[in-house]
Amino acid sequence: MTNTPKVVVVNKFTPSYRNLNYNYPSQKAVYNSTMNMFDYFADVKKKAFFMLDYFQGKIGKDKEMNIMFENGEYATQEQIEQRKKQYAKYIENSNIDKLVISFPEGYLEQSVDIQKFEKALAKHIIPMFLKKCGYADIKNMSYQFALHTDQDNLHFHLSFAEKKPNYKSYGKKLQYRNAGLLSQKELAFLKNEVEHYIEKEKVFTPLLTKTNKEIEELKKYFNPKDKNFLLKDKEDILLEEKIVKLGEMISEKRVYEEQKIKYNSIKDKEIKKLTNEIKKYLFLTKESELKEDYKNFKSSLNEINNYFIKIAESNNIKEVDNSLIKSKEKYLNNYVLNAIVNHAYYKNKKITENDVIQEIVYKEYKRSKSKSKLSIVTNYLSNASRNLQFKNRYQIRQAVKNINDELEDAQRDFEKLFQSDKEYS
Repeated sequence: MTNTPKVVVVNKFTPSYRNLNYNYPSQKAVYNSTMNMFDYFADVKKKAFFMLDYFQGKIGKDKEMNIMFENGEYATQEQIEQRKKQYAKYIENSNIDKLVISFPEGYLEQSVDIQKFEKALAKHIIPMFLKKCGYADIKNMSYQFALHTDQDNLHFHLSFAEKKPNYKSYGKKLQYRNAGLLSQKELAFLKNEVEHYIEKEKVFTPLLTKTNKEIEELKKYFNPKDKNFLLKDKEDILLEEKIVKLGEMISEKRVYEEQKIKYNSIKDKEIKKLTNEIKKYLFLTKESELKEDYKNFKSSLNEINNYFIKIAESNNIKEVDNSLIKSKEKYLNNYVLNAIVNHAYYKNKKITENDVIQEIVYKEYKRSKSKSKLSIVTNYLSNASRNLQFKNRYQIRQAVKNINDELEDAQRDFEKLFQSDKEYS
């Protein structure tokens, strides 16, 4: 059982002089069909009687006809005559594709502002459709359409032609499209885009707004300036050790230390593997509010996907475009991975006492996971002799101080290399 489609698209074409067929056996037949097309589109008896311009008395008095060109404006009779002359040239080599886009009675006028829809059709929907059909440059396409109300259900008449060779064919140079009818896949794309525009304000736009807010909330967990920053959780021994290890690995591979690291530019497989392990641990294993927020985000993406599935099913289309969902997932994924590698790297640039203690704790933790972090530190720093207890603490502090002093000395020596150049300049 199939659904009654909300958008129906019918396709015909008038062949070019080079592609004459039994329906159009002569150039004269092609010419007459093309010229009559403009008169039929602009027929005042078929115009949209409820349009604001009609009620204001604009159509007719200001010489605007019921036909729109690429700019989304109603054309004058003079502009139509000029376009006829252009098409007299185009039809020598270009087929004239003709489509009718129709809707169930009452659906279009009850769902959208028709004038806004016409603008969207002219400036966004038709250009996307022509790109989908394989035309390289929209500027080299000519198209026009008209809304007719002479039947119970509203419908648009649309036609287009190539101004010059503009069709991409299997990687070869541009040529005129010789094929007659458009494919069902191409027509399905147009139907989906039209219905998506009509339905989006009611369902899609609120969903998209919600999803974008959820992405911003998830980003806070990976922003060092935010209180929810997860990567600096000293209580999580396993996470901290992985981050320290990642920082060491990245530092060994880095060349331009002042540049922000981009995860996608990293070539080392081990670094990428460890980065993804950290990400997986945060989203799937570690208990935090992040897991619940991420679950909500995935649920919203699923709602968006269901929305597109519903539109496709209403038009009896099997293939569903999920590129938007993939782009949202990719954006969040890249943000998280970039945050992890940069935090790990800059954390590794200068050590603290806590870093040394963390290393001690981690090694002890691997030996006996029953011990708490507090007990491990207490046992390590404690000793029968109070002198030795403070000696351990002193040794840690002194070791850290020595290492950091060496890093600062090395940095000063490095800066000296450029001092003579600065004085010279």
